Amino acid sequence: MRLETGIYKSNYPEQADGWRILCEQEKTPFRLTDRPDCTVLLCEGHTPEWLTDYLEEGGVAVLSGVRPEDLPFPTDYIGPASLESADLTELGAGKTRIQSLVQVYDGAGVGMLCLHEKRKIKGGRHPDEYPAVLWQEAGKGGCWYTGIPFSELVCALGDTLRQTPEDSDYSERITAVDKHLLLRAMRRLLAQAYAKRGLPYIYLHYYPEDYRSVFVFRVDVDGVYGDCLEQISAAAKEAGIRVSFYINQALCQEESSRLRAIDSVHDIGCHAREHNLFTTEPENYSNIHDCRVWLKGLGLPLGTGFVAPRGMWNFALNRALWREGISYTSDFGYCVYDLPFYPYEHGRRMEVKQIPVDPFSAERAYAKAKEEMVSLPDEYISERFRKAVRRQYALGMPVILYSHPQCFGRLAGKVFVQLAEELEGKNIWRATMEEFHSWWTGRDHVEYSAFWSEAAGIVVDGILPEKVRVKVVRGGEIGDADGGIKVEGKAQP
Repeated sequence: MRLETGIYKSNYPEQADGWRILCEQEKTPFRLTDRPDCTVLLCEGHTPEWLTDYLEEGGVAVLSGVRPEDLPFPTDYIGPASLESADLTELGAGKTRIQSLVQVYDGAGVGMLCLHEKRKIKGGRHPDEYPAVLWQEAGKGGCWYTGIPFSELVCALGDTLRQTPEDSDYSERITAVDKHLLLRAMRRLLAQAYAKRGLPYIYLHYYPEDYRSVFVFRVDVDGVYGDCLEQISAAAKEAGIRVSFYINQALCQEESSRLRAIDSVHDIGCHAREHNLFTTEPENYSNIHDCRVWLKGLGLPLGTGFVAPRGMWNFALNRALWREGISYTSDFGYCVYDLPFYPYEHGRRMEVKQIPVDPFSAERAYAKAKEEMVSLPDEYISERFRKAVRRQYALGMPVILYSHPQCFGRLAGKVFVQLAEELEGKNIWRATMEEFHSWWTGRDHVEYSAFWSEAAGIVVDGILPEKVRVKVVRGGEIGDADGGIKVEGKAQP
């Protein structure tokens, strides 16, 4: 049997863009389809007419953002609800900000939707709490279904000031939707769909060889601030950490000679001419192009990366980046904490990769403390960074941290030493943004097929680069993935 995920191509294929992003992140075999010809089926919104037969014959589907009339079986439909969050703890995602209109169902399932948000519990009563995702058996198969539009939310625009993480004392203007948590839940549902069929789920490992995670530190150079930039460069090199610096022209022009103090072990990228986002593609293009021309004129070794001023992102920016020859960007106004991915614009995959970042920075932390008239001990910055390393490493997700010269410069000597201590003993790849981007691009280009039979087990047919590993999930638990399966194709050196 071929192990292949099908994404239903409805009359509104853009609804499935988030599912395409997930499958591309995973590098699990998949394709768009309008026929019942794949091992597992993913749908958002509309469902196919043949869904009943597909399920009864043993197929398993994950249906998101569905209305009751799109389901091929009767349900206990409650109605639509406008909800700020969903509890997806049972799918490994915890409390997830969705800020969405949701179709609510009652029945057997996982997670929770609470129709009365931010209310005190009185008398031990919990009125109007329903499962977030439900399971329905149908013949030999069945489906997970939910009224949460997982896929469309992954592609949604919009950012806002909010706590990040939600239970912390830190706030930043980041994506209004927890896309990283939605993708985590979607990943779990996909793996469990294969488990429901009694089959393994396979994907390509996210990092070279057997690394558990990747560590990257980035600095947005919104001003040189005397010797602060040089302190960061020197301290990072001394600690064995290579930094990716992104330089803004307008804020660095007066001290441009000091930019040459960035050591050659580090990366340099573009952070725009003006420290702002624009609405149109031509304005964004000019903002990017002018800065790159200026940086090249200074003789700096300019890479292919960019990060958006203020963490803001829109489709016009992504198109402008492609026009300028930029290959990746990293913007917390669009996504945080997650694996890299290529955004989709109304059904079309965009060319410039997004590399999500942890939105915490020393500068915002000090600004927030000043606003609230409280003191902030220097140890707070180091501990926040170290805590982020531990959290992301435990999840097997990338650790991509960032700050600026303004406040971080005077702390860099101590913080980089403590970060190096935190990384010691961990199976983590220390990379630059450029290196991680290049790795992900090569991984994205891999093509392979997978098959399963009782006699042979899993057989993978394809040409895999030497450091790329195939991972296998049995039983639907992502954290239990292993490798060591047979690859029929010749490994690519």
